[in-house]
Amino acid sequence: MLKSGRIAALGGEALAAGAPRREMPGLWLSAAPIDAHVHLQMRSGLQAALDACNWAGLAAVRDLGHRAAQQTPRRNDQAPLVVAAGVGLGAVGEAAYWLAEPVAGAEGFARAVDERAAQGCGVIKLFATGLLDIENVGQVCHPQALSAEEVRAAVEHAHAAGLKVSVHANGEAAVRQAIEQGADCIEHGYFLGRDTLARMAELGVEWSPTLAPIEGHAVDPAGRNTPAQRAAWSEIGALQKEQMRQAVELGVRLVLGSDAGSYGVPHAEGAFLEMRAWLEAGLAPELVYDASTRRAAKALGLAGELGGIFPGARAWLLGTRQDPRGDPLQLARPLWRSF
Repeated sequence: MLKSGRIAALGGEALAAGAPRREMPGLWLSAAPIDAHVHLQMRSGLQAALDACNWAGLAAVRDLGHRAAQQTPRRNDQAPLVVAAGVGLGAVGEAAYWLAEPVAGAEGFARAVDERAAQGCGVIKLFATGLLDIENVGQVCHPQALSAEEVRAAVEHAHAAGLKVSVHANGEAAVRQAIEQGADCIEHGYFLGRDTLARMAELGVEWSPTLAPIEGHAVDPAGRNTPAQRAAWSEIGALQKEQMRQAVELGVRLVLGSDAGSYGVPHAEGAFLEMRAWLEAGLAPELVYDASTRRAAKALGLAGELGGIFPGARAWLLGTRQDPRGDPLQLARPLWRSF
């Protein structure tokens, strides 16, 4: 039973309240999936990216940073909902990140977070390291670009405003610093150790391991990389898959995010490329499904609206031929949709 586009009642309660009965034999109903790490204004225009996500049946996306000259996406009334970080926050000087506003000192980070909260951003994004050093597998450019005081100030002011903090961080030093200072989610998280993963599990930190862009570079559709670089990207992907298996064993909260907009990761399709990569890593289909629905909704602060079929949820549902908990890629080819 629906009311104003939301689920008002289910099952016998809905029938008792006079809801019409509709038979859909052979279909499994599921909440629509979510991509928890995208860059809507990379690769294509903003509207084109949103249209692609809607066409693919994504319920929501988390936009984790764009250039200062671009507008912060707003989408609160139709799929996909957008939880946007605005311009990310990073270091000054040599360690400055191309997608972040350079900020210096704890007071500077506190002020920048307050500004984003006032602007209506739905999440705070920090860039705590640079890019992966593709010539030296296992190393990171600018491996600890921010100080503990800067991260702590950003986290404290974000939490005071009711916002989560998501941190681009690779390598043990930066990730350990971020989680010990209260970060809510680690993005990418390459080259970690078992002890850091265990600490993430202990603290309840979410992790979006973004395999799709690594595989995009390894496949290299535009021929941008040398054979040696493609081999390095493949090695990095294999290392990340092993980390993910360890993370599951240790109880880390994995959340599905594709880094859509990156090289080789189209918007909308990226979510399903990420699902496929997780399955190829040996993760259980039900975990992959959960990471793209219930867990992703929680990561975006939308647990009361998306990620499941329950009273109060938005009625953005997909009908698939098979149970998507056993094959989450069924969500890429629904036979029916409600939105």
